[in-house]
Amino acid sequence: REGYGTIVGSGNAATTLHYVFNDQPCKDGDLLLIDAGAEYEYYTGDITRTWPVNGKFTPVQAKVYQGVLNLEKSLIDYVKPGVPFKSLQEKTVEYMTDMMIDLNLLKGTRQQLIDSLAYKKYYPHGVSHYLGMDVHDSGLHVINGEPRNLEAGMAFTIEPGLYIPADDESAPKELRGIGIRIEDNIVVTKTGSENLTASCPKEIAEMEALIGRA
Repeated sequence: REGYGTIVGSGNAATTLHYVFNDQPCKDGDLLLIDAGAEYEYYTGDITRTWPVNGKFTPVQAKVYQGVLNLEKSLIDYVKPGVPFKSLQEKTVEYMTDMMIDLNLLKGTRQQLIDSLAYKKYYPHGVSHYLGMDVHDSGLHVINGEPRNLEAGMAFTIEPGLYIPADDESAPKELRGIGIRIEDNIVVTKTGSENLTASCPKEIAEMEALIGRA
């Protein structure tokens, strides 16, 4: 059965973090974001993929998608025992802020935009949450006043995203209405990590080939 209410957002609906209406038509040229997970033996998965409705990313969609994907893959590679949990979000904020500057979404230095929380306009959430018997499972991030480090056996998501509302006149026109999130389920091993959802395609060529066969 479903582990939680599935999110299906096409076009501008994909820029809403937890879009629940799931009732908008999928149009040619739109990106479709689906956040879903199945429950098995009381444990739930939580996966997000984003792909073009017509089977082909536009150049600007591909640029944004590849940027988010590169970050997601680098974070998964970074996971291992002893890494501070909070550093996942810190690395994400730094990367996403640089990406926003590169896309002309924000102006200023990286540190200025981080200190002012300006990046939250387009990236308003955390990059990870515990995963288990609840889709947002309970777990401490601080122990005895100290940030918690990753330990073997921990399970959580990695889910960077970028969301640019269609009515945001401060954003470059070609970026408006783009919402992208890529999410996998990660378990910390003794020496690194295992991606439990690695079999779900996410590379641009894979996504285009898969949708093209539909």
